[in-house]
Amino acid sequence: ETKDMKGVVHLASLPLHMRAQKLRHILEQFGEIERIYLAPEDEFRSKNRKKSGGSKKIRFTEGWVEFAQRKLARRVAESLNGTPIGGKKRHNVFRDDIWNMRYLPKFKWFMLKEGTIYNQQVRKARLQQMMSQAQRENTFFLERVEQARTIQKIAERREAKGKPKKGGGSAPGGSRFPRTDAATARSAGAGPVVGISDTVLNSLL
Repeated sequence: ETKDMKGVVHLASLPLHMRAQKLRHILEQFGEIERIYLAPEDEFRSKNRKKSGGSKKIRFTEGWVEFAQRKLARRVAESLNGTPIGGKKRHNVFRDDIWNMRYLPKFKWFMLKEGTIYNQQVRKARLQQMMSQAQRENTFFLERVEQARTIQKIAERREAKGKPKKGGGSAPGGSRFPRTDAATARSAGAGPVVGISDTVLNSLL
């Protein structure tokens, strides 16, 4: 009968640095607490968070608090839900965090244990599925990269075979411009080159 009088409150979210000991210290001022369980972050999300530069400390995503009395559990949940965790203290770490809790009527602690085992199996199966999907995507990506390299090599070979030779049809060492002389001019029909006599020059001077 004593166990039937206990009430459980569920916390849907927890601040980053919240631990069971700290949570008990905060909530014990409202009444007697029996047990506390905090669910750790999913292993897959935890690894991704750490790889992206996040905190390496363990993080808890949700929690359950068992109070000695149902009425107490209900009253705490109704009065604290939606209020700041840290109260009005200026230098409190949890000052800007909000309580997100609700009372679970007819909920027993053994249900939490059974649900936890079930959730662990679900998370494990989901993690395996995600890893398998990631492996398939990685294999597909590598195949596409190798295919692109093969196509590029074929294109380079074709370009090397069909590349034209450098240089024009002019003879080596020859001038780019045609050379003209007197003989060429005569052959082209030009008139004879007439010189200026000494008599004409003397008359001009």
